Amino acid sequence: MGMSDTVTFHYRMPDGETGPEYQTKDLDCECAFNEISSEGRLMRWPDDADEPAETGFDGCITVCARQCYHLYFEQGTLTWIEVCPQGDRRWPFEPARFMADQG
Repeated sequence: MGMSDTVTFHYRMPDGETGPEYQTKDLDCECAFNEISSEGRLMRWPDDADEPAETGFDGCITVCARQCYHLYFEQGTLTWIEVCPQGDRRWPFEPARFMADQG
């Protein structure tokens, strides 16, 4: 199995999945830790930092756990979520569906 990055996203997905940890090969594939904030910003945890750093990511990443999702970012903010393999159906990112860290 190849290297992948972890994306933590405390969010109730459109199909009810609550993650919160997903894997992706669409970022740097350096076994890095990332998270999506309650505002929908993709953040990366640097190895030597106490706080995540803004990535400014623009584009689409696919994240997978039990189910896979396409996450669409525009100007650094998550705008759409697509459940794979449901095709063209997209749901808008809704901050109200964000779930507080349950750890």
